[in-house]
Amino acid sequence: MKKKKLILFDFDGTLLDSDQMIVVAFQQLYELYKKDNIFDLKKVLTFSGPPIKETLKNEFPDIDQDFIFNEFVRLSTINYDKYVHLFPYVKEMIDILKRNNIKVGLITSKARKATMYALSLCALDNVFDIIVCADDVKKTKPDPEGIYKALKAFNIAKDDTLYVGDTNYDYFTSENANIDFGYVSFSPRKLIQDAKNVILIHDFESFTKEIIDA
Repeated sequence: MKKKKLILFDFDGTLLDSDQMIVVAFQQLYELYKKDNIFDLKKVLTFSGPPIKETLKNEFPDIDQDFIFNEFVRLSTINYDKYVHLFPYVKEMIDILKRNNIKVGLITSKARKATMYALSLCALDNVFDIIVCADDVKKTKPDPEGIYKALKAFNIAKDDTLYVGDTNYDYFTSENANIDFGYVSFSPRKLIQDAKNVILIHDFESFTKEIIDA
């Protein structure tokens, strides 16, 4: 792998294990507002990736969208402290990358308020060189606008950049931006079979060593 100067990460499902929180929040939403729904865990696990407002519109089309969004925020906030945590070696990885003069950024479809809350909860609120949230772009992933913002901010070439994620949304984002993609293989969300030029990341400790030794 070519030496990288900028590594951009997705947040939920990549650095942050928030799947159980999302599952519990949607279980509660269905119980309250879609009682005839047959809960499908496999389907709910795909909700980590797209903007949450898009998912809520698909799942609750007949409910006022501001109301259901506020309900999701309420329920997810209640469950955050209980279910959300970082994947192993995330803090160590970011520290090592930065000490080796590699810029580190976050590109997420999560709203900024929720992103900053989660970062604070995990003691990561002051470690990223750039954070691009859903509120900061006109078009969210898989549009590459967020990645382009980061490239412009640091004046770093595409060949020197890697985007790391856990969903096909992330893969297509990197493909649309024409940069390399790192896929976290511990994700329950499977990558499309014909994905090309993908770096498999089995754990962040070995990934960090690979980046530093490149």
